[in-house]
Amino acid sequence: MISLAAANSDPARTSTHRAGNRAHLAFGAGPHGCPAQRPARIIASAAIEKLLDRLPEMRLACPADRLSWRPGPFYRGLTALPVYFPPVAVAVPLQDDCTRTDG
Repeated sequence: MISLAAANSDPARTSTHRAGNRAHLAFGAGPHGCPAQRPARIIASAAIEKLLDRLPEMRLACPADRLSWRPGPFYRGLTALPVYFPPVAVAVPLQDDCTRTDG
């Protein structure tokens, strides 16, 4: 079973605007463990790190104690993760007159 909730939670490897969440990334162990644990950890860690670096002002849209969890004995995940963040401006490249198609 995989749980991405704790990816990138090492305080020694994060910037100052992040906080820990007491979660973990679990793959099982022994002969039935995931054969791609290392690449999966790297991919999840990089994705979450990029998200947090590009949207550092992202905050929960409700108190943490009001989040609802999916029921089940093998997987613990949120039913939704409501967040808010300020809009990010995206630069749009200007077209020069030679590449215009409107006449």
